[in-house]
Amino acid sequence: MQTYKKEELMSSTDIVRNFSSVLESIKNKKRDKIAVLRKNKLEAVILPIEEYERILELADIMEHLQLSRLIKEREKTPIDEYVDFEQILSEHGLGKDEL
Repeated sequence: MQTYKKEELMSSTDIVRNFSSVLESIKNKKRDKIAVLRKNKLEAVILPIEEYERILELADIMEHLQLSRLIKEREKTPIDEYVDFEQILSEHGLGKDEL
């Protein structure tokens, strides 16, 4: 679970009232992130765009790693256990032209 410093916690009301300065504090790296509280419950996190893009890139890398592991695992499947694509379509009442 992520932890937040006191200065990183802000109510949604305070953020609305001070939106420009909140963005400036993120942009100028005075704060790494801002946790948005609404009714004393964490609702969102405001991040610098660079950090958000880094997180998306890491998620993409993780997805590629998972696909790579899945491919390597499936390479171990004997050929006689393969299922024909046309058979799958037929079982679902589909034809190639419907894809």
